[in-house]
Amino acid sequence: MRFAGHNATINYYINILTFKFTLNNSLELSQNEDINLRLRTLNLIRWIAVLGQFSAVVIAFFYFQIVFNIYICILLILLSVTLNIAVSVLYPLTKILNYNETFFYLVFDLIQLVSLLYLTGGLTNPFCVLILAPLVIAATYLDFRRTVLITVVAIISLNFLAYYYFPLESITLGIGKDDFSGFEIFLIWSALVITSIFITAYCFRVADDSRKTRQALRQSQLSLSNEEQVSALMSLTAAAVHELGTPLSTISIINKELVNNNKDGVLGEDLLVIQSQLERCKEILERLRSNNLSDKSNEFINQLNFVRLINEIVSPYDNDKIKFDIFFDDYFERDKVVIPRSAELVHSLTNIIDNAFKYAINSVEISLKNEQEKIIIEIVDDGPGFASEIYPFLGEPYLRNNRDKNKEGLGLGLFISKNLLAKSLGEIKFLYRKNKGGCVQVILIKSALGLQNE
Repeated sequence: MRFAGHNATINYYINILTFKFTLNNSLELSQNEDINLRLRTLNLIRWIAVLGQFSAVVIAFFYFQIVFNIYICILLILLSVTLNIAVSVLYPLTKILNYNETFFYLVFDLIQLVSLLYLTGGLTNPFCVLILAPLVIAATYLDFRRTVLITVVAIISLNFLAYYYFPLESITLGIGKDDFSGFEIFLIWSALVITSIFITAYCFRVADDSRKTRQALRQSQLSLSNEEQVSALMSLTAAAVHELGTPLSTISIINKELVNNNKDGVLGEDLLVIQSQLERCKEILERLRSNNLSDKSNEFINQLNFVRLINEIVSPYDNDKIKFDIFFDDYFERDKVVIPRSAELVHSLTNIIDNAFKYAINSVEISLKNEQEKIIIEIVDDGPGFASEIYPFLGEPYLRNNRDKNKEGLGLGLFISKNLLAKSLGEIKFLYRKNKGGCVQVILIKSALGLQNE
């Protein structure tokens, strides 16, 4: 029963580690996806467009008796139908399209629509506003280069339709070929071109901000997963060290008795080799214990003193060039100020301290302050501080300024920290101090850390 319990403990940590590794891989794969636009969505939009085009052509020709070449129009609509059916047969509707596939899909729809408008009055056809539809989709889902390219194609098409088209006429509606003057067509053209540029820029900016936020959130999930994966690995190591200690000691005792009873002969030599290897195993376990991954690892992994946590995070950065000074109230010297080793807290503080280390010139000061219901961690560096032009936007993803040119990273650190802490632990405040270095306050709620209010 004892060994069964040991196996269950180790298997538990192995399962945690395996789950974190799987989650880590899935998050990395999701980061490589260009867009999340499925083939089903574009196919549905095209079927709606086909139905609308066919209805408009039939009603205009037979009911309003508008004169145009209905046969070529039907052929263009059938071309769209054929392509839609072919794509549905060749590819699963759940297929996620990449940038190029979506781009060519939208370009085809745009050219097909322009061809219909060419046969049915050009810009004098009220349905010419539908040229904006592919632009909205492109601006929402495509990257900047392809969005600009498809917008250019649309504007060129509008220029073409302003001069080249078959005019509409209908005795029933009293429409003649020369009812629209050149100035009226120019006004329609101007309105459509301006609207195309405006709506594309507007939709792209909104969608781009949304994409950056999603990518940053995925990055924060990945970072948190890595932190939890390390904790799981520590737990696995601690469990293995703890469980291996007893059986190795038992084997060592028995082997020593066998050595004493078989000092002579080949068997005695083999037993001495076994004893030496057992001693080596003990040394390895002792080395792991000295690295805080043994019997005391529950404190290291699950519960630890607040000041010790800060020291652990700071230790990789403290060097001869940048000095770290840690100040704290008497409150933090108490043994009861023990907090869970939260991956969110560790990773958030690491990001903020790393940011201070990057921009510090000589020193970084970390102050721990106790208040009635919260703990305030103030991190101050003696660097150039936050630039005034980016200060209102601190904490947003992919925020960079001129001083970041020689710095590594994507500017995600503060965004990740802000979002991880905002889940339940507290909040982050950025204090603007002109030419006095950067200052970040991490405000933690005591109840969220399992600490009592005072």
